[in-house]
Amino acid sequence: MALPRRNRRSDFAESGPRRMLFWGGVALFSTYLLFFLVFGRMGLIAHLRLAEEAERVDNEISRTRGDIAMLTGEVEALTRNPHTVERLARERLGMVRDGDTVFLFEPGTAVPVDGKKSP
Repeated sequence: MALPRRNRRSDFAESGPRRMLFWGGVALFSTYLLFFLVFGRMGLIAHLRLAEEAERVDNEISRTRGDIAMLTGEVEALTRNPHTVERLARERLGMVRDGDTVFLFEPGTAVPVDGKKSP
């Protein structure tokens, strides 16, 4: 003898408010959890912002290390090579040695390579 098959809808209706309340609570909790996983203090959006900030800081550190290496090289050259000190004195301070010939050019009077004067 076969037992009559129950309709699922009638099962749900028979269990009534308790079952609906349970699944409503599960849905509400799931929504709450999903919201904080995405928008919370340690959520997905915060994680993406922190990853961008970490990349920016890493780039800045790399640039700063390059600057440090360049400046360290300059310090080494200035302390060990007297020709470097002389070159910098000539370039930056306009210093000359005895016997050097100095040519001064007025700004804006450039002469083209072909030797013809421009109007």
